[in-house]
Amino acid sequence: MILRWTLSLLLLFDGRTQAVDPSQCIAPLGMENGGIKDADITASSSFDSGNVGPQHGRVRTDKNGGAWCPQKQATTEPEDWIQIDLKTVHMITATETQGRFGNGQGIEYAEAYMIEYWRPRLQKWIRYHNAKGEEVIEGNINPYLGAKRQLDPPLWASKIRLYPYSHHKRTVCMRVELYGCRWTDGIVSYSMPQGDKRGPNWEFFDLGYDGVWEGPELRHGLGQLIDGKFGHDDFKTDQYEGQTWVGWKNESRHRPVEIRFEFDRVREFSGVHIYCNNQFTKEVQVFAQAKVLFSVGGKRFNKGEPISFEYMEDRIFESARNISIKLHHRVGKYVKLQLFFASKWILISEVSFEAVVAHGNFTPEPEVATTTHVRVASDHGHKIEIPAPSSINDPVIVLIVIGIIAVLLLLGLIMFLIYRFKRRKFLRSPNSSNLGFPNGTLPPHLQNNDSIFRMQKSKNGAQEKEHIEAYGVTDINNCDDYWRKSHGGGSVKSSLRSTLPLPHPEENTYQEPYQAMQFAQYYSSSPIIMEMTNYSSTSLDKPHSNCDNYDYDIPEGNSVPVAFPSLDKAGIHTNSSKSGQRVSLRSTTCGDMEAEMVPTQQEALTILKKRLEEITIKELPRRRLRMLSKLSEGAYGTVYIAEADGITDSSASPLDTRFVAIKFLGDNASKKEKEDFYRDVRLLAALDHDNLVRVLGICSQEEPLCVVKEYLEHGDLCQFLKIHVTSENNATLPFGVKSLSFNCLMYITTQIASGMRYLETLNFVHRDLATRNCLIGKAYQLKICDYGTYNELYVNDYYKVDGNTPLPIRWAAWEAVFKSKYTTKSDVWSFAVTLWEILTLCRRQPYDYMTDPEVVENLGRQHCDDIKYKYLPKPSNNQDIYSLMLECWRREANDRPTFREIHMFLQRKNLGYAPV
Repeated sequence: MILRWTLSLLLLFDGRTQAVDPSQCIAPLGMENGGIKDADITASSSFDSGNVGPQHGRVRTDKNGGAWCPQKQATTEPEDWIQIDLKTVHMITATETQGRFGNGQGIEYAEAYMIEYWRPRLQKWIRYHNAKGEEVIEGNINPYLGAKRQLDPPLWASKIRLYPYSHHKRTVCMRVELYGCRWTDGIVSYSMPQGDKRGPNWEFFDLGYDGVWEGPELRHGLGQLIDGKFGHDDFKTDQYEGQTWVGWKNESRHRPVEIRFEFDRVREFSGVHIYCNNQFTKEVQVFAQAKVLFSVGGKRFNKGEPISFEYMEDRIFESARNISIKLHHRVGKYVKLQLFFASKWILISEVSFEAVVAHGNFTPEPEVATTTHVRVASDHGHKIEIPAPSSINDPVIVLIVIGIIAVLLLLGLIMFLIYRFKRRKFLRSPNSSNLGFPNGTLPPHLQNNDSIFRMQKSKNGAQEKEHIEAYGVTDINNCDDYWRKSHGGGSVKSSLRSTLPLPHPEENTYQEPYQAMQFAQYYSSSPIIMEMTNYSSTSLDKPHSNCDNYDYDIPEGNSVPVAFPSLDKAGIHTNSSKSGQRVSLRSTTCGDMEAEMVPTQQEALTILKKRLEEITIKELPRRRLRMLSKLSEGAYGTVYIAEADGITDSSASPLDTRFVAIKFLGDNASKKEKEDFYRDVRLLAALDHDNLVRVLGICSQEEPLCVVKEYLEHGDLCQFLKIHVTSENNATLPFGVKSLSFNCLMYITTQIASGMRYLETLNFVHRDLATRNCLIGKAYQLKICDYGTYNELYVNDYYKVDGNTPLPIRWAAWEAVFKSKYTTKSDVWSFAVTLWEILTLCRRQPYDYMTDPEVVENLGRQHCDDIKYKYLPKPSNNQDIYSLMLECWRREANDRPTFREIHMFLQRKNLGYAPV
């Protein structure tokens, strides 16, 4: 008993020095002394950049105007900010602000402010709040005295923004200093279950966590477990002094608590320290057992035996204590803690590691050997995998198996030849160009009597039907009220919020912001495949020989014919207007055109269905894949760029090494999510076009599941264009400068139109068409993808209009933002913005002179058919191309061109061009 007491006393006095101590992390970070360079201090705006620009926003420094002064006055909805880039992640424990002294002339100061911060792992800006949940931080009371405020809890950031805040509209100026220290512990994030409630009075939540809270799970953030604050012996004290304990209840999970830590680099670990509560009289005890697992790649933690630690139960002392576990110099970038219950509750306040950066080359853990599988097709097209025996000794069985395989191969070859013959015959049939374009109008300020791309209902009387449309609290029926709210009676943000669409529980349930299905980027909005098993096999009426007009706004499966691509018989007419010359892609009359047959939507469905039935996706061994870098991460999982060996392309020519993109399913995917994953990958593999990324294979033998898709040599189109200039004559350029001609840009654009034309033929909607979602390869080969949607580089291209779902508002059509209506015609709108990006070489963001709320407000003008809607400026001297853009930005979706028409027009513009 004496020995037991002695051990317990040693644990009570075990040092807390392993965790970061916020009281020692208090050094100024360089605003006053110049350690932070002027180039690293930026602002949303400045009243006078030379006199009161952000470079003058340093405390106790009085140069020029003596502070940073934003252009707008401060309000309770701040918009202006000063940003400080610390380059690396720092733990920030305090901020200090001053007003503008200006040699005794300044009277401006910020009475309060708000903080937002960013670091690479978060992939977004986070609004800071203190332990009480308050976001507004008290500022200054005069322009000359500094006001230093402690941040409780501290925050971890590589960039930080301060927003001046005022309860009354007023002019403000600020000088700033940050206090803290560089974050050297190396923890990038930790993920774990959120804590549980204990009765009505205590919530053992990680309230300081800044990552993603998905259901019961916390992911990819930092919070209380590493803030350096230790909990009290009696957890009830937290009710008065602030929450410091995070706790889990055994009855709510019946399994160990699992906490996964991610580090910046591979490290060598010698110990971990876990600060635990032990109020056993209140059913709280230190864990009975802990297991520690390590991983280099983060996917498998079962290499080698886990370190196991058993704690001797202590029911004598109720003091909180630090539990130290030796880790014996194990190596990894990811560490997983599994804590097993000894009582009803586990409470933890702090976790810290003793580790150093490991030196050497480390590769992800090898995959387990795969077993051979025999694929059996069911009546419904699903694949059932049956493990085959490793060895077969009976020669009779061997002969039978060989015979069956030979017969199946022969039948497969015959079916393939029949399919290829029918498909070539089908695609050789002439297409009907029976599209007429009656007179229409441009936007009011560009009107004339000529038309471009005006659509009508087909003559069969089919009623137009809007799909995937749900309205919000109120629809914007009275635009005068809308603008009165937006400009007079309230803020833009508040007026919009009452009119934004709410998801319809049956028709508009999206698992991703732009995708009805998680894993198929082109699957959204189209009812074609969703109704594949139910569509009627009866043939449609043959198209009329006269000039019917077709609408692609999500038609019914058996009501509207789909026009396959055709390069013939489309006239180009130039008409003058008040705004100058513009081009009409108006078709010639029916009497001037040859009679062509248009494949119906039923026939297009038949082709796709056959591919779905016949497609076989390759199973790829993971050992052929070498991860290079993370490309993006979202709720669907993570996408990596990798090198792949021995993976053949669609033409069956072997490639030694090629770049691929690997999309992983989430670690804890449910059975339903896995089924959706298989189905969506199968659909993607059935899409067949040179300008869409192809599915190369799948890794399904081991968790996590992943699909391997194409990736091109030069990466995404946006970054590619940014390193080029436009020039028709390279001889006039300095050595080493890369250039692109106008014809080359048109060649790239034509490929995008070609890929979208194919999707339009199948009535598939992309929803996020932009240069960031296009790949560029050798000889300017282009493929459409969706890799840019969650890429950290493009986080500022998305705006949470309704506070929940980020939307690419600068690319989106007005009906997509205000009605949640996504069609091929909303993709046409986005295509025009993408074309604008290409012609400007992505040097500017669309509407870069507007804030995000102002862009939404501008789209609202289109919604209300207001002539004050502001279009993107003309990007080049080519009026024909700009006229095409204006056609794509017509208010009525039916008045916009189809991708078929756009593609034909661009092909004629680019006739005779061949890439070098």
